[in-house]
Amino acid sequence: MKRPNRGPRWLLRLSQVKEELKWAEFPRTSEEGLRQCAALSAVGVRLLREEIRRKTGAGGDEKRVEVETRRLLAGLSRAEARWISAWRKECARSFRR
Repeated sequence: MKRPNRGPRWLLRLSQVKEELKWAEFPRTSEEGLRQCAALSAVGVRLLREEIRRKTGAGGDEKRVEVETRRLLAGLSRAEARWISAWRKECARSFRR
């Protein structure tokens, strides 16, 4: 028996997303948006390094912190690649012509 086509997942909660976005403040220009993105990215990497330093007890051993940071970022990159692959399949399923 064939499953009924319920449409894409994101479309089911569109009203909830609209309500959440109503109160969000967006950058006025693309330049301002890029600056915010870069600042958030720098803060994220700094916090990640601090957490690695704290968890591993590396203290002043920057090489060890750098190796662990690269290892974690590589793992995140692989996970993102898997997610993108699954997302493309879901989009192809949802937006068939």
